[in-house]
Amino acid sequence: MRVLRHTRRQTDLLFSAVVTTWPDRLDEVLGWLPGALVINVGPLERTEMNTLVTTAGVTGHRSRAAVLDQADGRPGWAVTLCELLTSGQGGDVFSGRAHVAHVERYLSEATTSHTVLDALACVAALGGASPETLYALAPMVGVAPAELSGMVEGLAHNGLVESVDDVWRLQPALCTPLVARWFFTSPVRRPWATLVDAFPDHALNLASAVMSAAEVSPSSQARAQAEKWIHSLPAPTSWDVGTFAVVGQYACLDPRAAQFAVNGALAVLATSREPEELYGMLVDPLGDAATRQLIQSARQFLLPEAIGGLLALAVGDRRRRNSTPDHPLRVLSDLAGVIDPDFGTSPEIRARLLRAVLDWMRRHRASGEQWSVATEALAGIFSVEVSGNWPDPGAPNKVTLAHGVDAAENLSKLLGLWEQAVPLLTCDTESEDSVPCPPVALVALLDMALGWVRLGLGVAPRGQPPSAEQMRWGVKGGRHILASLHPLLQNSPGAAMRAHRELARIRGRAQTAGQKLPTFDVDSDLQSFCEWGSVEFTHDYEAATEQVLTQAQTLAKKLTALGPRAGVTRFSELAEQAQVVGDYTGHLTAIRMAELMNDPAAWYQEAAGSGETLLLGTALTQWLTTAPDTVPPAVLLAALDDAASRPTVISAVVARCVVDQTGELVIDSMRAADAALLETLIRHEPDDVMQRLLVHTVPAIAASAAISFSVGAPHGPTLPTEWQTSWRRAIKNLRIDHLPPHNQWRAGKVLAHLAEHDADTFESWFHERLKDMTAQGWYASPLPHDSDHILAYLPRPHRLRLAIHCIGLPRVGHSALIHLVGSDTELVHHLLDQHAVSPDKLVDSLFGQRNTAVEQIGPLLLERGVSADRIAAAVAWCDSWSGDRSLMHSQLLDDFTALADRVPALRAVAAAGRAQQKELLDQAEERERAARVRGR
Repeated sequence: MRVLRHTRRQTDLLFSAVVTTWPDRLDEVLGWLPGALVINVGPLERTEMNTLVTTAGVTGHRSRAAVLDQADGRPGWAVTLCELLTSGQGGDVFSGRAHVAHVERYLSEATTSHTVLDALACVAALGGASPETLYALAPMVGVAPAELSGMVEGLAHNGLVESVDDVWRLQPALCTPLVARWFFTSPVRRPWATLVDAFPDHALNLASAVMSAAEVSPSSQARAQAEKWIHSLPAPTSWDVGTFAVVGQYACLDPRAAQFAVNGALAVLATSREPEELYGMLVDPLGDAATRQLIQSARQFLLPEAIGGLLALAVGDRRRRNSTPDHPLRVLSDLAGVIDPDFGTSPEIRARLLRAVLDWMRRHRASGEQWSVATEALAGIFSVEVSGNWPDPGAPNKVTLAHGVDAAENLSKLLGLWEQAVPLLTCDTESEDSVPCPPVALVALLDMALGWVRLGLGVAPRGQPPSAEQMRWGVKGGRHILASLHPLLQNSPGAAMRAHRELARIRGRAQTAGQKLPTFDVDSDLQSFCEWGSVEFTHDYEAATEQVLTQAQTLAKKLTALGPRAGVTRFSELAEQAQVVGDYTGHLTAIRMAELMNDPAAWYQEAAGSGETLLLGTALTQWLTTAPDTVPPAVLLAALDDAASRPTVISAVVARCVVDQTGELVIDSMRAADAALLETLIRHEPDDVMQRLLVHTVPAIAASAAISFSVGAPHGPTLPTEWQTSWRRAIKNLRIDHLPPHNQWRAGKVLAHLAEHDADTFESWFHERLKDMTAQGWYASPLPHDSDHILAYLPRPHRLRLAIHCIGLPRVGHSALIHLVGSDTELVHHLLDQHAVSPDKLVDSLFGQRNTAVEQIGPLLLERGVSADRIAAAVAWCDSWSGDRSLMHSQLLDDFTALADRVPALRAVAAAGRAQQKELLDQAEERERAARVRGR
């Protein structure tokens, strides 16, 4: 540069000099070129890099992701990696070997000091370095601690390291390649053991670095070190979650490593553990880590042991599949029909899954639950549907959702695999460790078979028209699979009726297409029991209603004629089969049966003995109607002690209008958990049961009864005048968090009514809730969600008294002062002048209040000595924001600008707010740009 400047002066030539430099040498360069324009060039954002990569001819999903992740915003690296990919050297890119070479050259240009590189490699291996870690690291690399800290700060100017929560970290894209090169590639620059011995408290971070290096290092040394660490581990039952995370990294290296991890996970899952409590919930973090390992290895390597482990975990797991992506059966189903962004669908995945599932089935058919797991897994494997989702490597916030039908060629291969499953399904040999396939387990297979049938009729998911070839295989597959299942389905009345009903929906379309669908014989009793589910499709609602009522009445007569024992047995059989159909019905039949019972006590006893709670409830209602004094207390107490029958008994009793000996017994037994049963407490007139519940000793029961009256809502009975004292007592003890969801909403309506029309009662209720919070040590709104505005309905004297109690309380969430104070300047004067409240304590009333509250109260607090900075920070508070934080700060900048124009007295607050938001905006934009560079 000096020579260039000297030449320009001697030759009198006019030209500009463009100079590139590292940030830490900027001052030196500016000394050579005083007054020069400085342009900071950071890494390119992910979308720009993606354009560069695709222009270079790299368009595959995995290829783009590998280049973009490794280049990390550096176009030069991206171009070189793309050249390797397009020239057939993709192995060096995906293995990370090419990246290691890039990083080594890059760091050599950034610093020529081997000491600095040594320090960086150690920091990368440790996963970051706090000031204490740097102090311990300094002697190892041969410099003074202060000198090492200075080196790291200098590297921060170059963007090589950054400080997050007072921990220095190397750029993520540089860490693994540097560790691989420095510690595990000949010539080794530092023995790995020196770091392990010096930092035993960083053992897991170091082990994680080894696993990452083993993935990218061309040398065998990193893998050898990984194996050494793995074989030094204690028994899997002694692992913790951190150890499992590193073992999970090891499992990514190859199938053999994955097998080790899976064996460890299975050993942990086979061992009983006491759950841990976290935020009031019981969790099993070690079991969750083991389950994640099974999922990882099943997805990555299709290991049979991992698949078998997931099937075992699925037994008894009743979580919903659509809302639980980590449910074992959801994982396997998604895996069977996955659409890969580069390669599409693969019949090989289904074939390997099938082998693992059938192998598990041969050893696990001892219960209906095991059968249900196995058949659902088979249904996922043989489903015609495929789906997938993946983020765009160039724009990770953009996600592709793909859903459709598998290719015709794959459907033909899939149908060829079906014969492998049939023998296990049709085997009816019952032994000690094997039972026949139960009806409920057939439902998943029936639904799968119907998917093939619908495809053959041109009906495909998401309304996408299938091709003629796909339809041809749909016809063939539907016919073949249904023919295999037909004997099993027909053997179960519930399964047969379900198949009959589902096929009836498409039979007309099949006839139009010239296709013949199979038929099933249906149990007429089950049709009647299923009520509306039994009605053939008709648009005549009145005729259908009459048919349902007539069939229920006929069936009820038939069942009651059998007598209590046989009648309950037959009712239970029909209820069980109705669940297979998919109808949880029988209510109308049970009601009609109760009306026909000559001895409801006998029917009750039989229903209780068989656990048939629906019939038990109607029998008890009839018993209480015809002979209430004959119901033995012991019978009721036994039913109340049974969790299954307890709700039925309570509901039957509170549905009555009188409180006799039986009513007293049952109502007295009610607990807080029974309050949910009162959500359906419907009355048009007040009665003895309502009054008894209103004075119940359990606050949640009394409160649930209190909010059932037409106070603050148009529904419910009118509250009698003589009950108002009891009603107010029940309301005083009302706690929103003790009520079921619908009653919480009703309670909000009642409280809003009280705030406007009975402020004394509301104030008394709020005081009680403040007392409840004394033990927990902080304030949290006792009102229903998003109902704090109710406080503003109160008259000023009530708001003043409550505000005095709320001032200065530690809190979680919004302050009550926001709505108690609002924009009431007179109330603020009362607090400041008559109650000696410090002005600083009223700032809580302005949190998030960019409205008339700040316009009225802000100047008053400013006059009383509250700093403009503090008022501005309170006003700018946002409890939630979706999207980029920079947009929020930009919006707040505009708000403060408008505030200065709108309220001259708050110009100091507006200026402070603009300054705060400008600083926060700059920080947010810097974070967001860094995130866009890394694709976050």
